[in-house]
Formats: sequence, structure tokens, C-alpha cells
Amino acid sequence: MVSGLPRETRCLPDIPDDERHFQTFAGVGPARAEAGARALIENGARALMSFGVAGGLSQAAPAGMVVLATSVADGDARHETTAAWRAEIRQRIGDTHPVVEAPLAGSDHMVPSPEAKRQLHSDTSAIACDMESHAVARVAGAYNVPFVVVRAISDPHDRVVPTWVLGCLTPDGGVRTGALIWQAARRPWSWGNVIGLAGDSGKAFDGLRRVALRLGPGLGLTEGL
Repeated sequence: MVSGLPRETRCLPDIPDDERHFQTFAGVGPARAEAGARALIENGARALMSFGVAGGLSQAAPAGMVVLATSVADGDARHETTAAWRAEIRQRIGDTHPVVEAPLAGSDHMVPSPEAKRQLHSDTSAIACDMESHAVARVAGAYNVPFVVVRAISDPHDRVVPTWVLGCLTPDGGVRTGALIWQAARRPWSWGNVIGLAGDSGKAFDGLRRVALRLGPGLGLTEGL
């Protein structure tokens, strides 16, 4: 499992380490995600999952919605996810949380504004985006292993994500709390949006935790997939 943030991987706390049939890696952005995915494969992983939060690109992806990507747009390329694995995950989730199966777009950079989100949706027909899934998809294709994406919307299509927020993250996805407080204090006019973003993010992590409870120790990957 590859995530951008350690907080995303911590959505699986109820699965004891000694019962897990998977490994996790957290690192923000495509370069770290690709390196982490390759390391997992070289350490014995036989499949790859991109798991975490994502930005919404259309009204079909409100805050908290869980997206099971049918494909991942990567520039002019498009990577298909493993349909059988995706179907198993969808069956396990059932009606415990809102879920949609639709295309997702990869981006090498944060997509911060509603205008940029609309443009990416227009270019790709994707309803969500993140900065790691396309890199993980490349590795899955290179090693010919099953691949799925489970992402929950943390900032919907009409939400602005301040670009300075990304600068408050460490390379491995941790949060520099002091820097975050300092940057927010310098921009009191942005507090309302930041509070709204925090609320949207809370909905996303609630969705991830609900899904994680249903995935099980093998993340829904069954024999024969």
C-alpha cells in the first residue's frame, strides 16, 4: 500500500501488524511514491494499492466520497486498475459509505484552485486527482502486478487549497505543525477556508477508516486475482 501521508496509513489501526498481509509506504508526490512502490515490490509485494485522500474535480465527488478508480490518467497515458480486485473491494464496502467507481487523474503538483480542477476534469474526464496514484500505476505496469486505487475526497471541486499548505509537509508526509500555525497566522483572511478544508479532510479520513475496517488483512486481494 502506498499513501502520501502517514495519517492515511494509520487508518488501518484495527488490523494487527502480525496479521497483515501487506506493507505500507508513505511519501508525498510522484517521485517518492514511485520509489516506495518499487521498494515494496522488491520486498515481496505481489500487488499495489494507492490509498489515501484526493482532490475532487467535479460535483460527482463531494467531500468524504470514496473513489475506486477505474483508471488513472497520467499525462497522455491511461492506466487501468484491476477490475476483479476493485469489485471485491466494492462488495466488501457494501453500503457502509458512499462510493463511486470512476476515472482518477494523476498530477505531479497540487491542484489548488477550482479553476485548475475544472480544467483537469475537462482534460481527463476524471472526477478526482492525487499526486501518487499515477506513479504507483507505472510501477504496477512495469512489474505486471494487480493495481487498485482507494481514495477519499478531502477537498471538493469548489474548495481552494492554499499552496503554502504543501510547504508545511515533510518529505515523508508528516506535518510541520509550527510552520502550519505560522503560515496560517500570517494569513488571517484564509482562516475560514482553512477551517472548511479541515472539515472536508475530516470527512475524507472518516471514509478511509470505514473502508479500512472492511478491507481485511489482505486488503481485499484474494487468490486468483
